[in-house]
Amino acid sequence: MKPSYHIAVLPGDGIGKEVMAAAGQVLEAVTRRFGVGFALDYQLAGAQHYLDSGVALPDSTLKVCEQADAILFGAMGLPHVRGADGTEIIPQLDLRFHFDLYAGVRPIRTFKGLPTPLASP
Repeated sequence: MKPSYHIAVLPGDGIGKEVMAAAGQVLEAVTRRFGVGFALDYQLAGAQHYLDSGVALPDSTLKVCEQADAILFGAMGLPHVRGADGTEIIPQLDLRFHFDLYAGVRPIRTFKGLPTPLASP
């Protein structure tokens, strides 16, 4: 029996929704090709949700994230949406604090013979 994974999907704001739609298509292709199952559980979170409800990361979304095998989220935040203290609404930080993750790690790969940002003055 092939494995199946429960993934909490938080499309977020702006381009995040488009990116998550494409990511869903990629996971569907993986399922067809390799038979690995993905249960994509779309949840609400983000600056637009904050505008609509007053909450950027609902408790119900957080609970689904706690029970999921993985969390896949798109871009979150809108530059014109701010909290009462003036800070941008960015629920990915709330997720990071809740799950005690110290950083948003974005793996990169460099290619031999090409300049890297760290090598360029």
